[in-house]
Amino acid sequence: MKRIVPILMLVSLPLLGCEAVEELLEFDVPISFAGDLEIVSETAVSDSNDAISVETDLATYRIDNDPDIAEYLAEGAEIKKIRVNRIRYNYKDFVGNEEAFLLEGGFSLVDASAMAVHTYPLPEQGTRIAEADFRNEFFILEDDFSALENGLRNSAGFIIGYYATLVNNPVDFKVGITVDVTVTIEPAL
Repeated sequence: MKRIVPILMLVSLPLLGCEAVEELLEFDVPISFAGDLEIVSETAVSDSNDAISVETDLATYRIDNDPDIAEYLAEGAEIKKIRVNRIRYNYKDFVGNEEAFLLEGGFSLVDASAMAVHTYPLPEQGTRIAEADFRNEFFILEDDFSALENGLRNSAGFIIGYYATLVNNPVDFKVGITVDVTVTIEPAL
């Protein structure tokens, strides 16, 4: 009986079709991109209680530059799907008015090939930036990143930046980010 099962599996494989066999061979590779975004733009205001808008520099990440992904691609594998799972972030190196807090903000993500901008608002508002830095508090943005992911099918790179509106200024800080991604690989046959 033990010999019949493998034989039945071998006989039934052609019936599954090539697509089904390829899907059976696909596997997921979790990777993360990390870095710091520094404020490069800040609106001028006349009073410290006025709201200010800040923007950070942009960071560019290429999925195919990850050592594991690059190795699979060098072996002839193909990227079938890219899923952005979440963005983890924290505030660091804060300098300025310790009463400064976040009115609103978010991340801008751009798929590098189409240069289509996708914005994702931050889930928290009212955060006191100095306090979050002092406590080394981490925040998580989990959203529907499908619009960005669809663009990533044609490109293996993306650009990320942070923007916010704050009150009680002046302020300066960095935003530490980690973008967690899952890449679905189809090995070369």
